[in-house]
Amino acid sequence: MPHETGIQQRAIVGRRITFADSELVTKYTLPFVDASWKVPLIVLDLLGGPPRILAGPLHLDGTRLRTPEPRAALRPIESVPTEDFRSLVHYDPWWAFRGVSGVDRTWIQAIFGTNIARSFHHEGKSLKIHDLRFADGMDRLEAVIAKDEFFRVNEFQAGEIDLLELRRSSHVGPNNHPTLRPAKAL
Repeated sequence: MPHETGIQQRAIVGRRITFADSELVTKYTLPFVDASWKVPLIVLDLLGGPPRILAGPLHLDGTRLRTPEPRAALRPIESVPTEDFRSLVHYDPWWAFRGVSGVDRTWIQAIFGTNIARSFHHEGKSLKIHDLRFADGMDRLEAVIAKDEFFRVNEFQAGEIDLLELRRSSHVGPNNHPTLRPAKAL
């Protein structure tokens, strides 16, 4: 079996992250992806603290995540306007934001609306998203990994599937702008 390159989302749960000047422990690492499959930000759900945003590269180095950024580069989630989440998706099969504290509920609701951990239909087949694979550095998404009812793997690359269409609660509101419906998980 050939060695798979890239970083799978399910492999970056509960990891230590080494910064240029310190180290923290994460519960969840959630890259947010835009329609062009680029990763503009990564949410780090930190052990012992509220989630924070990292807007720099992140590498998997053995059992640790590494970034050349200093710890001071971490920003609160509220530093990203809620409307910016309208053009992003993330994959969180654990629904980690159900139990977070220290984040305004308006941002939690916006983030719930971007979660693509769900089933969908593609070319007449029912599929469920199983994982995401990112390039080293987590600057872009390489593949959406889905499984059918027989657990057969289907991989999709950029151009083969519309990420924004996978969102559970996307719809068009007034003036044809995408909006996010309230999340039922709240």
